[in-house]
Amino acid sequence: QLLARYFEPYARLLELTDFSPLSQDKIALQQIKECRAIPLIEAGNFEQAIAKCAHIWASLPGAGYGQHENRIGLLTKAYQDAGGVIS
Repeated sequence: QLLARYFEPYARLLELTDFSPLSQDKIALQQIKECRAIPLIEAGNFEQAIAKCAHIWASLPGAGYGQHENRIGLLTKAYQDAGGVIS
């Protein structure tokens, strides 16, 4: 869910040459860092991390863009299924 106008600035910042899944992951990680959500994730405060990033991704709960928002329970399960730890 990266707006096209943001790709070039992030590509320059992160020295990306394409829009591959890896490049998209690097951009997403940078955005999560910019939201200051990494310490929350590391501390297991998944819901708080989601809340910090909701303004970037319309599908996160609380984003408020009028689009479909995923429920926190679904996101939490996916995170845990991928090895994430909730405190």
